[in-house]
Amino acid sequence: MRKAIAQNIGTANITRSQYYAALMLVPTPNAASFETFVLKTTEARSSEALFDLLTGSMQSFGYDRLIFSVARDSDLPEDLNRIGLLHHYPEDWQRYYVEKGFDRIDPVLKAAATHDLPFYWSDVERTARISGQQTKFMRMGEDAGLNHGVGIPLHGPKSQIAGIALATSHRSDECCKNLDLLFAYCNQFYMAYKRLNAKANGRLNVTLTVKEIEILTRVATGATDDDIADQLLISRNTVNTHMRHIFEKLEVNNRVTASIKGIMLGLIRP
Repeated sequence: MRKAIAQNIGTANITRSQYYAALMLVPTPNAASFETFVLKTTEARSSEALFDLLTGSMQSFGYDRLIFSVARDSDLPEDLNRIGLLHHYPEDWQRYYVEKGFDRIDPVLKAAATHDLPFYWSDVERTARISGQQTKFMRMGEDAGLNHGVGIPLHGPKSQIAGIALATSHRSDECCKNLDLLFAYCNQFYMAYKRLNAKANGRLNVTLTVKEIEILTRVATGATDDDIADQLLISRNTVNTHMRHIFEKLEVNNRVTASIKGIMLGLIRP
């Protein structure tokens, strides 16, 4: 069992349950563990193989309809900045969506650009002021086999806006309700996708100091700031300073993403 969750989670833009989910402490019945998923995504050699891995995991959680889109990411080539890069949506619906230009009115697409955390499509309808045309669009999506949808925003530095939408073809709702866990899987997919597809001049070339490697390795195992300070005989403020430098170098804004990225780049081995 991992150590207690790191302190000051709130200041790192991540919840306690998200941290546990990403550190494989949340049970994932009928699905490969998150740890296994991370390993397989680092070994994938194509975008399609990566998406197949994500699809398999999401299907185990009850979501058999997925679509991955990038609205803006300067690290990726221009032709990979578009809606519906990879998907398992019904082909006739996807063609109709493009033909009608539904991206101009899609309330889920708009919510993904303005939300930082995962959300249910139903909450968008309930809380946002959407037009009658947008409501009709949502019902058309359900008729096409897109039910009980979830939006997973994937935001990052340099105004990065991407996202993954999940839905089920079944009217009954038996899907995983742990949005934090779904977020962890989708975030890992996107980091692996960028590793495969980033422009040559946009690839991350990171060097961490010995102390930063020591601290990030301990963070990845779930050590708290107090634990790390005690183990390395430094102050808690010094730990926080090192973490800020790590975030800047890795271009991340939370401990989970920093840990995953450090592992993927071969910087640490927890």
